[in-house]
Amino acid sequence: ALEPANGSIQTWTLSANSTPTDSIAAGEAITIMIDDGTTFTVTWPSVTWVNNAGLAPALAATGYTVVVLWKVSTTLYGALVGNGG
Repeated sequence: ALEPANGSIQTWTLSANSTPTDSIAAGEAITIMIDDGTTFTVTWPSVTWVNNAGLAPALAATGYTVVVLWKVSTTLYGALVGNGG
């Protein structure tokens, strides 16, 4: 789950393809550093991506892909930090 109670900055190392659920409440935000393991993917819940051409980021083949997620009212927003690797 996308859960701010787990910390405002989280690391994920994927061991399989992932489909997280949205547990972010209005006014909450998290930063996630994602290591895709061996080319695993994330299927995001409904996110309005504010950069990256409005698309969910592709995960970097090495190192971390950093994503920030926040909620305003009932809309979950997301942004790719940097160039994504």
